[in-house]
Amino acid sequence: MDKTSPQKATNSSRSIYKDGWFLNLCLMTLIVVLFNVLWALINIKQTPIQIPIRFSSLTNFDQLGSWYQLYEIPVITVLIALANFALANLLHKKNRLISIFLMMAALMCAILSTAILVGFTVINYGTN
Repeated sequence: MDKTSPQKATNSSRSIYKDGWFLNLCLMTLIVVLFNVLWALINIKQTPIQIPIRFSSLTNFDQLGSWYQLYEIPVITVLIALANFALANLLHKKNRLISIFLMMAALMCAILSTAILVGFTVINYGTN
């Protein structure tokens, strides 16, 4: 009689690890985050001088800091990716679309932070 029951059973029993979109977004986010962390570990070098650590389009480079402050970028990226993954895991059975949007946001954050980190390390240390 009730035609919505089988569909609800299918939606609630859907495994997050069988969802192609979710898995692909997780994989891409993981790859970008790992690249971000490896880039930081390889290219950030100790230097005795203050380096630019903040940029705005209005004032250009407007804050100098220690070399190790550049490590904040990959740390924040990892925290955002983990938080979004945890929330997406919790919400996947209730709303698949929101979990996919959370992972898309994590991927975009990882890509943007990688671009920022690469920019700052190339400006501060050159391309060597």
